[in-house]
Amino acid sequence: MKRSKYIWLPSISILSTLYFFSCDGQIVQNNFLAPTSATSHSMAENINHKNETQEMVEFLGRIVEQSDPNLNAYRNKPRVGIYKSMLSQSKSTEKLSIWYQYCKELLRSGDARECIQEIESFFEANRDLSEQMTANNYVLFELLAIAYLRLGEQENCQLNHTEFSCILPLEESAIHTLPEGSKNAIDIYKSMYDVYPNQGYKWLINLGYMTLGTYPQEVPKKYLINYPNWNLEQRNFPRFNEVAMNVNTAIYGLSGGVCTEDFNNDGLIDIFVTDYGIDAQARLLINNGKGSFDDQTILAGLEGIVGGLNTIQADYNNDGFEDIFVLRGAWLGAQGNHPNSLLKNNGDGTFSDVTKSAGLMSLMPTQTGAWADFNRDGYLDLFIGNESRNNSSNPCELYLNNGDGTFKEVAASVGANVHGFVKGVVWGDINNDSWPDLYISIMGSQNILLKNNEGVFEDVSQTAGVQEPISSFPCWFWDVNNDGYQDIYVSGYSSDKDFGLPLTFAQEMQGVKTNNGYSKLYINNGNETFTDATESYNLLKCSFAMGANFGDLDNDGNLDFYLGTGAPAFNSVIPNRMFRNVDGTKFEEVTSAGGFGHIQKGHGVAFVDFDNDGDQEIYAVMGGGYQADEFTNVLFENPGFGNNWLTIELEGVTTNRSAIGTRIEVVLDNNKRIYRTVSTGGSFGSSSIQQEIGIGKATKINQLIITWQNGEVESFESVAINQKIAIKEGTNAIRTIPFSYIPFSESKGVHHHH
Repeated sequence: MKRSKYIWLPSISILSTLYFFSCDGQIVQNNFLAPTSATSHSMAENINHKNETQEMVEFLGRIVEQSDPNLNAYRNKPRVGIYKSMLSQSKSTEKLSIWYQYCKELLRSGDARECIQEIESFFEANRDLSEQMTANNYVLFELLAIAYLRLGEQENCQLNHTEFSCILPLEESAIHTLPEGSKNAIDIYKSMYDVYPNQGYKWLINLGYMTLGTYPQEVPKKYLINYPNWNLEQRNFPRFNEVAMNVNTAIYGLSGGVCTEDFNNDGLIDIFVTDYGIDAQARLLINNGKGSFDDQTILAGLEGIVGGLNTIQADYNNDGFEDIFVLRGAWLGAQGNHPNSLLKNNGDGTFSDVTKSAGLMSLMPTQTGAWADFNRDGYLDLFIGNESRNNSSNPCELYLNNGDGTFKEVAASVGANVHGFVKGVVWGDINNDSWPDLYISIMGSQNILLKNNEGVFEDVSQTAGVQEPISSFPCWFWDVNNDGYQDIYVSGYSSDKDFGLPLTFAQEMQGVKTNNGYSKLYINNGNETFTDATESYNLLKCSFAMGANFGDLDNDGNLDFYLGTGAPAFNSVIPNRMFRNVDGTKFEEVTSAGGFGHIQKGHGVAFVDFDNDGDQEIYAVMGGGYQADEFTNVLFENPGFGNNWLTIELEGVTTNRSAIGTRIEVVLDNNKRIYRTVSTGGSFGSSSIQQEIGIGKATKINQLIITWQNGEVESFESVAINQKIAIKEGTNAIRTIPFSYIPFSESKGVHHHH
């Protein structure tokens, strides 16, 4: 075998004793550049009383200005300068460790080329040190390899983006035309694997060959992993084309959340997206009814509303216009004491930030929240899952809606006082008593299920049997088997967020069993207990999901789901994954055949019918947390499956106006029953509140039963199919909503990012 120029590596073991990085990304060496800014709490007290939206904009601006890159692992560009300054001031015994961190920050800030040059120069200058190759010597080798892999990605996928970029299996137009990055990454990972056969290296070798268009024919047998593995995936499934660039929804940025909703009440679904960057502008994209979307962020009065890893929508004031809540500060510990934002929909195309006047001003790190009327007074309440870790105490919050546009925090008084590193919260109804119950996913601890006893909560997690997985992330309630009871899905995550993802994924692709990152599917037994049905439903998969949601890909009436995978580490390049529900009895993976295997980091996900043809598209926010890890959001167009459908808009009267928590039962002419509960879906990504229900080949709906959350039941006979209808609580009437199919724009082109 040809000897690689990277076959040697000087001993770097001394690096391990000189790191100046805490687990929260804090630079702690000698209190260098200690923070001098006021705390977020004091800033909140000094918000001046101008226009409230402008106050929030100014508040968020001060957070950007005063954010300390010493303590924020995601402020990578200023951190480069900090480490460079430290290098010039450091003692010789410290210099190597500081230089290594400097190289890492170069890569994370987007300067892969400079990172490579630094490491290559070090190698050339230090060939006399050692030629040992042991597990302890790999830190620089790994950094150089991933820097080359990122260089290839930046030069080919980010700067010259096409609709096929980074979607496995790669189409010809997605093959790298500038091969330097992938070629060198392959050489390095081969050398590493030969001495230390980590399966994560093996996956990245295969990925490198894929980007060069030489997979699998040029991959040496000892490194080859079969992907797609058609023994594990369904091959007979139509492709969903990625059309975001055609329709002006290809937002380029970091990780973030998405709300898909008809914000201007014109009958078309719009998009609101956030970006994790603390100075990154949220964006409102209005469906223009011409097959594309118009960016109306500034016209909507949202300029300066920045940051936020997640977002959720609901009509909190029952005025008929859906409002938006933005969640901020996640993963930042003490640096994440940022305000959330309640954006009131004014009904005229504009939004106002009313967080402070609504009583929702809170300064604790979070990325997850959920709306429900937990006391059944007709107004939506809000639960926020905050992050407590490393001796920080940030209790979760439950805000009771006072019915006058304001809220009162009541978590402790109603038994919902929860502490933990909360990553997902969702409302559901485990016993069909119309009192919404609450499931809480906690990373690193047992998950919690709070049963709602007429407005007071009881922890039934243990008796219900839904506490795992210990390392978990997004979650949701759904009726996976259409038996009329809501089940629970909670995604697993890796306890090793560096090489845990590619390593475990490679093992799974090769048929090696692992329990790292497994999700849990809990089937409701109908008696307030659940059965772990993960294995019987064919879901022993390493999910590693951050964003996720569910919907009905093929309108067969069974709910499918999409996982946005990844981790902050640049080597966590594994496909996002799609699973199709087979008759409510099991799931089959359709990732590769359906064109869903995007290897960029997936976050907020929504299933929604954008083009008014009765089937659901999938919008997903892509990108990671580090400043270099930006990518383009995707929109997968549904090709259609020839199945029938019904779309329902519900309007509550004594129930909350959005009808969240209302149950729907559809009885078909083939005696099949389909059940839905009104919500926005999963805990990271918000689908539309309108219910888009596939009914398969049924030609008539014998009965449509609406159980409003406040207890009233309305039943309708012989409902026509393939239509949009509206039902207002208490009227016992169906109103047909006029609609027309609006094809997506077919304009083609290549995105160039600068």
